[in-house]
Order: sequence, then C-alpha cells, then structure tokens
Amino acid sequence: MVATYFYLGRNNMARIRIQRLEKELMKLISNTLLFKIRDKNLQSVTITAVRLTNDMSLMKVYFTHLGKESDKKVLSAINRSSGFIKKQIAEAKMMRRIPEIIFQYDDIADKAHKLEDIFAKIHEEEEQEND
Repeated sequence: MVATYFYLGRNNMARIRIQRLEKELMKLISNTLLFKIRDKNLQSVTITAVRLTNDMSLMKVYFTHLGKESDKKVLSAINRSSGFIKKQIAEAKMMRRIPEIIFQYDDIADKAHKLEDIFAKIHEEEEQEND
C-alpha cells in the first residue's frame, strides 16, 4: 500500500492557522458583546466576519445590527468598546500580540434586501405580462 501525502506548503499552512484563529476570535468577540458589554447600542450587534492580516498585526471585524440605532451610533459605541475587547483577547491568551482592531459595518444584509426587492418587481412584471 502506497501512502500519498498532500503538501500544502508553508504559506497555505499559515493561512489555515489564521483562518482557525479568525473563527475563534469571532466567537470570542461575539460572546464579549453579548454577555460582557452592557451598552444598549450594542445589544443588536452581530459579528459577521473577522479578517486578520498575514502578519496578524491588523484585524478587521465586520458587524451588522438589527436595532433602531443609526450605523454611526453603533460604530462609535463598538469603537469605544475596542479596548475592552482587546483585553478579553489578551486574557484568552490566543495570541502573543494583540492586533489593532478596525470595525466595519457589513452591508451585505442591505444588499440582499435590495436584490429581493428587484426580484419581486421582476416577478410582478412577468406576471402582468402573462395575464
């Protein structure tokens, strides 16, 4: 029996480690926002993705929210909590150096709603043409 090995290479192995770390950071940040931060503006915030640079010096955290608060209000509240989030990452001992955090609103839900509206209009027009 011949054993075959699939060599991923050094860069791919590092990327897999980073992806695993991104998932763990996403869980940690979500739990921190949900259970440890008591800001009313952050009650409806959902973390959608976490992206680390290859050198792990910068972390982008994408979020969305369902509340009535404006995007700017939520963004300022989440930026105010970044120090506490960094502290939680440090206490979890996931990384030697804590990256700089950039929060960015994820507008994918808004784009999805716009597409749904467009498809609904197309469907209505097709029904009117068939009648």
